[in-house]
Amino acid sequence: MMDGDVGPHALPVALPECGDSAATRIEVYSADSLDANAYTCHVHTDEALAAIGRAGLHGHPVPLAPDITRPCGHVHVYPTGQLGDRHDPGHPPWCDRAGCTTRGQHRSVQLPISVGQPEAAIAYLALTRCLAPALEPALTLTVVDGDTGTEVVLSLGQGRVLSYRVRRLLDLATRHPGRRPRR
Repeated sequence: MMDGDVGPHALPVALPECGDSAATRIEVYSADSLDANAYTCHVHTDEALAAIGRAGLHGHPVPLAPDITRPCGHVHVYPTGQLGDRHDPGHPPWCDRAGCTTRGQHRSVQLPISVGQPEAAIAYLALTRCLAPALEPALTLTVVDGDTGTEVVLSLGQGRVLSYRVRRLLDLATRHPGRRPRR
């Protein structure tokens, strides 16, 4: 199995590698997360998918974008996935492991909140937690409008309720325009 930019992480199964140019990117999922990308040539895609399945993982093949070049057998394991380095008790599993001490908190990868077209404000959502391990994680919404930015931190419970409220309001807006929501 080729290491690529895997670092200390690896898939729990050996994949075929011939070194030819990859034509397929296989997204490797565990039950809870996207854990890795494996790259294969046309000849080895089915064999790699079978090996991934035998390891109890799910592989989703996607044609490789024309501007991406990887050799067959190249694997990239995401450090925040279930296959990431679990031997580092200093970070929660979802932490991006970049600049935690400087920031004073652990943070997941920031997920952009984008509708696919320009917006007046740029927004990102991430999990965060202070460096003290006993504290619970929180959701951090960062909104940047021009030169100013605002950060709103919600507990996971508040985030869950917010998601219900947003779904309800979106449902009202699309099904019943002009109707006022009830409490």
